[in-house]
Amino acid sequence: MIGCKNNSSLKGKVIIANKLHKNIVCFLGYNYPDLKLNFTNKQKILANLKRFEIDTDQSNEVDTIGLCQKGLWNKYIKQNLLMLFVFDRDKLKNANKLEDALIERRYYSFSQLMKVNGVITVE
Repeated sequence: MIGCKNNSSLKGKVIIANKLHKNIVCFLGYNYPDLKLNFTNKQKILANLKRFEIDTDQSNEVDTIGLCQKGLWNKYIKQNLLMLFVFDRDKLKNANKLEDALIERRYYSFSQLMKVNGVITVE
């Protein structure tokens, strides 16, 4: 079984490493293939910005349902793909809708995240 051990560097959270030359805001989506952003809104993200923002050359943990437990992953992650939404932080503050600040959307399987110890690098 793929998963975390007590001495593993992966602590059950996705870590986003920002290698872009701009500050970003990242959050996860669990409803692939539904690519709409209806599950959140700009106000919720801005109200919790410290949880989601990642400055240039910094890293931040993003809450998940427990990446070390494949059973939970299977229960909550639809189609076995976790989505990562990456936004330009400065554009997001002035955007009329979330999509206006979206830089990219990525998709990850459980095994892909295990291979990189849960660290996703945004470049």
